Amino acid sequence: MIVGLTGKSCAGKDTIARMLPVEKFLVIDEDALGHQALESNHEKLREAFGNGIFSSDGRVDRKVLGPMVFSDPAKLEALNAITHPWMHDETLRIARGAEEKGLIPVINAALLESMGFVEDCDLIILAVAPYEVREARAMKRDGMTKEKFRDRAASQKNIGLSLFSSGRRVITIVNDGDENSLRLQLSFLCAKI
Repeated sequence: MIVGLTGKSCAGKDTIARMLPVEKFLVIDEDALGHQALESNHEKLREAFGNGIFSSDGRVDRKVLGPMVFSDPAKLEALNAITHPWMHDETLRIARGAEEKGLIPVINAALLESMGFVEDCDLIILAVAPYEVREARAMKRDGMTKEKFRDRAASQKNIGLSLFSSGRRVITIVNDGDENSLRLQLSFLCAKI
């Protein structure tokens, strides 16, 4: 069994991931794998974006690459074409290893749908929270302005939309700020898996 965990920015994916019991689940963090994907694909990245994206120590400078790709949809698509297949293969390799150890792999990914993971999942957890709650979390946690969060939220408007027509079992976890409620929902969910 593979579980997908997704939701919009500041809906609580990482909080849910941290609350899952480690003796039963292995969380695969796609953000962390994205960083590894950059370091594992230097030649392809050099071909696509040039030497200017590398720092003096030879690593990808995300402060250079980020603005480059997020201001140009074609460049973002080129980056995703390099990193997403590597991340997908690596995620499934880790998931198989977890299953062999008797653990349930959980793919923690905001882009679960667009990265093609939905088909790999037997169950999907969708973290949701009201816009105002997510905005307050972003401002507190990330020092983000309301305008910047509005732009981020607009770019994520499609997250979760295709899940309910995917044929996969989807469980919605409401993370509206009450940690006890979140823990109760998760304990109920963990007992059923």
